[in-house]
Amino acid sequence: MFCALPSQIIARVSMDNRTRALVQGIQKATDMNIHTSRVEELSLHLLEYPETRGVAVKERVIPCLLRLRQTRDPRLQAAVREALALVGYTDPVKGQGIRILAIDGGGTRGLVALQTLHKLQTLTGKPIYQLFDYICGVSTGAILAFMLGVFQIPLDDCEELYRKLGSDVFKQNVIVGTVKMGWSHAFYDSQIWENILKERMGEGLMVETARDPKCPKVSAVSTIVNRGLPLKAYVFRNYSMLPGVRSHYIGDCKHKMWQAIRASSAAPGYFQEYTLGKDLHQDGGLLINNPTALAIHECKLLWPNTPVQCVVSLGTGRYETGNKNNTTSTSLKAKITNVISSATDTEEVHIMLDALLPPNTYFRFNPYMSEDIPLDESRPERLTFLQEEGTRYLERNEAKLNKAASVLALEKSAIQRLAEWCKLKADMYEGLPFISKL
Repeated sequence: MFCALPSQIIARVSMDNRTRALVQGIQKATDMNIHTSRVEELSLHLLEYPETRGVAVKERVIPCLLRLRQTRDPRLQAAVREALALVGYTDPVKGQGIRILAIDGGGTRGLVALQTLHKLQTLTGKPIYQLFDYICGVSTGAILAFMLGVFQIPLDDCEELYRKLGSDVFKQNVIVGTVKMGWSHAFYDSQIWENILKERMGEGLMVETARDPKCPKVSAVSTIVNRGLPLKAYVFRNYSMLPGVRSHYIGDCKHKMWQAIRASSAAPGYFQEYTLGKDLHQDGGLLINNPTALAIHECKLLWPNTPVQCVVSLGTGRYETGNKNNTTSTSLKAKITNVISSATDTEEVHIMLDALLPPNTYFRFNPYMSEDIPLDESRPERLTFLQEEGTRYLERNEAKLNKAASVLALEKSAIQRLAEWCKLKADMYEGLPFISKL
């Protein structure tokens, strides 16, 4: 049985007392600038000591922050939104129910997912970040999730950036790449990829994106490979759960955005694994190449009393080899390939969700490809061919696209809005005379 050492008990008491002092400092402040600096100080404290969130909540930090959010000072509002994200407070969804977007991994084949998003945006007349409450991606899907949800880049610019990323990253002399593969187990230069991510995404933390009121909940998935078996999925989040609420998946919101993408896209053989703290991260697709079920799990923890309105799951194209049953044994290479293919299969998740979710709630788009397109394909003519395949698929599935768009566009009823207003007021004035404040 584990017993805490006296020094550990003292340290925890000290942290808890510091948390109480920070919350009380916010509650007692009267000047706007002092409020802002103290809220930011609390956020830094919670980032360093996330285990003290429960103490902050018991000290009624949430009602205090919600009241401060009503001020018209943009800097204070932004600081408050970040602090609320750190303690695990979640605002209601913007539609009738939870709207989820999940994007598979697949390298430059992510262009196929972009095509589907183009169609949905055209049909609804709204940008992607306004259509979804939660966007989750693996590897290339994580890049798209950040482009669309965090940076809110227009889809046309996304496609241009995506093609440029492919040509910048996936250019390598075969001989040099082969030497690198033997030396570092990576065909491409991981440092070039890392530098591109730092340049494009800056040094911002995941949780800092909560400062933007238009930013949905966003996550990226990697695989931790040095904590023994079974391998463990790791979720880079821009949110926290309320104290006492635990996700099945480990993760955090304290990391930089470029680190999340670097970890999620560390495909074995293509890029070196990525070390973050004591953990060794590889591509999330090693374990969860279709993150839809993970996204639903996270959303049910964030909004436990809200039904799922729409789930859009985007694949990056699939290719099935012809059936050849004339062999009586398989090589070691074939055995390993079969194991990897089975572990990263995206369609098994789809089959289960299609059976479990209510009708007209779940929409999966993943075109069959007539040719096998590798994830590091960067030749313009091959990417154009990829998009032509995607266009034909979307034309055949026009009715499903229209249905998905109509479900996504469903708005809240007046009764829902009233109930949410009442709950917000109750949360704002918890522990205070409520009626007199309305």
